[in-house]
Amino acid sequence: MQWPTLIVDDFFTDPQAVVKLSHTFKYKPDVDYAWPGTRSQPIHKEDKDFFLWSTRKIISLLYPSQILIQNGLQWEALQYFQRIPYKVYGEEGWVHRDHDSEFTSIIYLSHHLNSGTCLYEGKHFNIEPDHREEKEKFYRDLKDLKRMQKYRKKTNSKFNKKAELFSNFNRLVLFDGHNWHASSNRGTDKNDRLTLITFFKNIRGNDVRYPVASMRRI
Repeated sequence: MQWPTLIVDDFFTDPQAVVKLSHTFKYKPDVDYAWPGTRSQPIHKEDKDFFLWSTRKIISLLYPSQILIQNGLQWEALQYFQRIPYKVYGEEGWVHRDHDSEFTSIIYLSHHLNSGTCLYEGKHFNIEPDHREEKEKFYRDLKDLKRMQKYRKKTNSKFNKKAELFSNFNRLVLFDGHNWHASSNRGTDKNDRLTLITFFKNIRGNDVRYPVASMRRI
């Protein structure tokens, strides 16, 4: 892993304004049924100013000096608002990686105590999740939750939980995109679970290094 795991509370100074912004977008399910709920269009297509400001604010947690220098840091990112309805997908997600992401940021924008994101490690080397077709089938028609949970349990049993990051309102969590992870959905709030999720890659600039790799060289 090249990127640290971070937790930052009170990330936005005006989180309610961000929640209000999320209501202005249209949401759709994934065409490949790879993830639950619905997402907005990529935010850089809908509100470029918010996208540039928010991704800069997030990446400043890792590169606070470079971000102050003009053209001192460049990156690519995909950002979405995501909504997950109450009790449709069960109490946990499928363990997976964000293969196209160097690091992933999730900002929780709803009040779902006892929910969040769990980080995992494989019980053996060269572990990969199983039963992807069962996950995609359920995400497509949202029927037979019990069957889906049976196969999800089989898949997730190949991993050990390392940490649980709870979804306090306006909390940011950031982790290496290649870290195994899954959602936790044990909250009792019946409103949709709202998050702002951002996938970062191709971070480059003057004297840009990987934080964890740099730490291990000392």
